[in-house]
Amino acid sequence: MKIVFLGTTGVQHALIAAHIYLGQLGVEDFRDLEYYCDLSQESSGFPIFIGDDARGNQIYSLGVGKDLQMGQKTIENLLTILGFSYQDLTLRPVSIKAERFLACLGKIPRYLGGRKINLFFSDIILRQELTTIKENVEQFCN
Repeated sequence: MKIVFLGTTGVQHALIAAHIYLGQLGVEDFRDLEYYCDLSQESSGFPIFIGDDARGNQIYSLGVGKDLQMGQKTIENLLTILGFSYQDLTLRPVSIKAERFLACLGKIPRYLGGRKINLFFSDIILRQELTTIKENVEQFCN
């Protein structure tokens, strides 16, 4: 089965949630995580493979834009149309208070210092929201 953690972006809170799920978030320095705040990876539109869990499930992170519920519903409807079941793919939305602000940070052009601004504010926000992200993952696991 494939498990996809959905967020407004796939390279911030959804990425962190996937690492928490896999037990790979040992240090709170998110910059050590592969693809963290990597806007080129985000703009590809493809799910980001994070790793396999103990049961052999493939774990992904995916950004679906500013309307998380609509993105989830769209993917679920597509699964139904294509004849896939929830045993093939499980979606887990990860929602935090500042998710729309994080998405906006990614739109700051690089030549205006967008990457540095994105990293700086993402680090602050995601540290504050880490408990909420962990709670999202715990709800999924229970």
